[in-house]
Amino acid sequence: MISKSRDSVCGAKSMRAETKFTLCSPLGVALFSFLISSSFAQQPEQPMAAQTTIRVQSSLVLVDVISQDPKNGLPVQDFKKEDFRLYDNGHEVPIASFDTGARYATRPFVLWLTVICNERGKIGGSAEFVGKESLFRPAFDHLDKRDTVGVAHWCDNGETRLDLPPTKDRDIPLRVLAETIKPISFEAGGKSNLVGEDTYRKMLRLIIQDAHRRNPQPLPVIVFLDGDHTGQPRYELDQVVNDLLETSGIVFGIKDQMAPRVYGLGNGQVSEISHYVAEQTGGQYLTAPAKDYATALDMILVQLHFRYELGFVPPKLDGKRHELKVELTKEAHEKYKGILLKFRPEYIPVSEAPVWAR
Repeated sequence: MISKSRDSVCGAKSMRAETKFTLCSPLGVALFSFLISSSFAQQPEQPMAAQTTIRVQSSLVLVDVISQDPKNGLPVQDFKKEDFRLYDNGHEVPIASFDTGARYATRPFVLWLTVICNERGKIGGSAEFVGKESLFRPAFDHLDKRDTVGVAHWCDNGETRLDLPPTKDRDIPLRVLAETIKPISFEAGGKSNLVGEDTYRKMLRLIIQDAHRRNPQPLPVIVFLDGDHTGQPRYELDQVVNDLLETSGIVFGIKDQMAPRVYGLGNGQVSEISHYVAEQTGGQYLTAPAKDYATALDMILVQLHFRYELGFVPPKLDGKRHELKVELTKEAHEKYKGILLKFRPEYIPVSEAPVWAR
């Protein structure tokens, strides 16, 4: 999974690239002000009717929609159901359910901090975070009390494990993370790339399985702390994406600004595979210097806490990829000019979760 590197690039770019910022940037300042003025992490006691709805109909598809004002990077908090239009393969479908994070109605999530084994001498992985894990700690104070945190890793020698099951403790995850990314020695061998690709998928499946075994099911949010110095054949990587499109999950990533970038690989290879998976699931990759690790994680948490969940019944349960599109109505578009919506561009309708996910 190791490829050649190039110098990192700067600036806010498309989903395929990263959003890069520092606390002194307009985006960083806006986020800091938002966190100071908002109490989104302090969920008030709500009557039962306002709690997260447990969906009984297994065929109901939930589409997580993240809104973002490009001027400051912050979400819109007051969208209503009638502001959205939802399309399956180009055909509008009725929105059967509508939940909003601003009202604490969306599913709680599990924040999975995921890293690749820190192989001695290897560059572009998770090694940049060694000894800096505590810098993420301020962001943990902004988690909702329903949210949990887990730690997982994968390795080019075939090892993968959920190092810490989801917990509401805000200190243990970073201690476990510090142990997980300590440098290790192993003999990867000539087939380490293939082994690493298989192990990468296995780790994601373990995370999805964990969510399906919980009641109510949380939303798995996978945050790669990784330079993503990777490559994989597109047809194989799309099988990994299918696992998420058949079930649920959003992928994000944070990379240190000193981590190298990857050249285009050609020959059907996709470089920076976690960037690709983030793009396919409605997530995002962020680049930050060490002093802004917590700010980058806060940006992810803000998007998640104020997301919208649109539920619909798929017209066909054919097990094939369907194009998803969410857009604002003409009236909402005029009221909220320039607002960006992020969501997974495809999904796979199935009658029940695949056997491996149960």
